[in-house]
Amino acid sequence: MIKHSQGILVRSQESRATALAGRLAAATGCDPRTDETSELIRLEVDLPTELTASARDGILAALVLADRYGHIRTDEGAIAWMELDLRKPS
Repeated sequence: MIKHSQGILVRSQESRATALAGRLAAATGCDPRTDETSELIRLEVDLPTELTASARDGILAALVLADRYGHIRTDEGAIAWMELDLRKPS
């Protein structure tokens, strides 16, 4: 049960972020980067050049559990990102 006090909510979202980071790492073989502000936790993970169907499905299964998510292409490769809000119950 999550109470609406900020401290309990933040701990819950941090636990959620840790679990989702583990899912992204398992699917990609890369350690996600984490950035936390007072409003959100953002995870980013580099995507391998070649994705198996299983890896793709694992990444998508993790992303849909976030409050927001997306995909960025750069000259160096591709990145999947997700954000978890710290100001609302999960």
